[in-house]
Amino acid sequence: MPIEWAHDQADAIRETVLAIHAAYREGLSLDRAITAALVSDEPATDLDAGPIDWPALVDRFKSRKLSSGAIKPRTWEAVYRRRMAELLEILGRKTAPSNPRELLEAVTARWSDQPGSRGRQMQVQQTAALLRWGVDNGALPVEWAPPLDLDPFVGRKREGRSITTPIEVKHILELVEAIPDSRWRFAFQLLAAFGLRPEELQHLQLRAGRLWCNYRKNTSRGETKPRQLRLLPCDDWAEAWALLEQFKAQPLPPMRPGYGAEDMGLYMRRRRHWQNLRQQYEAEGEKLVLYSARHGYAHRAHLICELPPKVAAAAMGHSVETHLAAYSKWCGDEVVDDAFERAATRLGR
Repeated sequence: MPIEWAHDQADAIRETVLAIHAAYREGLSLDRAITAALVSDEPATDLDAGPIDWPALVDRFKSRKLSSGAIKPRTWEAVYRRRMAELLEILGRKTAPSNPRELLEAVTARWSDQPGSRGRQMQVQQTAALLRWGVDNGALPVEWAPPLDLDPFVGRKREGRSITTPIEVKHILELVEAIPDSRWRFAFQLLAAFGLRPEELQHLQLRAGRLWCNYRKNTSRGETKPRQLRLLPCDDWAEAWALLEQFKAQPLPPMRPGYGAEDMGLYMRRRRHWQNLRQQYEAEGEKLVLYSARHGYAHRAHLICELPPKVAAAAMGHSVETHLAAYSKWCGDEVVDDAFERAATRLGR
């Protein structure tokens, strides 16, 4: 092509290539498509000069996705439909976006405070996919080709202020009282008492009068092994629950294999007291999640029971490296000073 291969010519190169591709898809030979793209200021396809019929374009995009087998109808309903509806609402405004960059900025506006979030990423990707399909199939002029680099529109996810917020014991006891369904109440008791991952609730078994977790998690450091579950010596409240006896008679709630965290998370988000506690933690710069029960177990194991990291890691079913990476942030100067004072007391100094 008679275009300089330089960074400042990237848009011209991209638009020309897209124009050639669109003309070729319309039936022109490759030579004729190249000629048409290079000698004409008009797109190489026979697009109407009038306004773009965006709803019709989305319908064609949907039909193509379904007929090609790229997605199933339920995937369109669950993943695409609401994002396409939002896109059409934006394009139907009086001051609608007039180019792909404006459109991508508009569809991500409601995620302005959530850079890098999954919802924002999917909205950008699906918007770009629609535009790319429209240009490639001659339904849109090449001016609507999405940018090659979508990262600026997705944004970079900021690190949360806290990823390992342990739940306080008093809040554990409040939640147990507030959960009305005995099955979900028992599930939460097991999480809090044994420091379980939500998914592990579906992999519990009684062996010789002891409760075991048979869940195997594959990580970069290897596969976790089945482990015997143990109550922490400091958790008298958990011992009073008689969980082993409950396990023999109390059924757990129905959860989909592989979706334990999602299913239990949905149930808990519908509980008013859980919502209130989440707001309370957030106001203090923390984040309350289901894993907070597991973090609470680790927190008590170290700061109250004074268990060595190797022992706590084994009880929780992960490697020492993973354990230290997740929980060493609690070991501030105050904790270190307290540990040294206790050591000095034991040694009689």
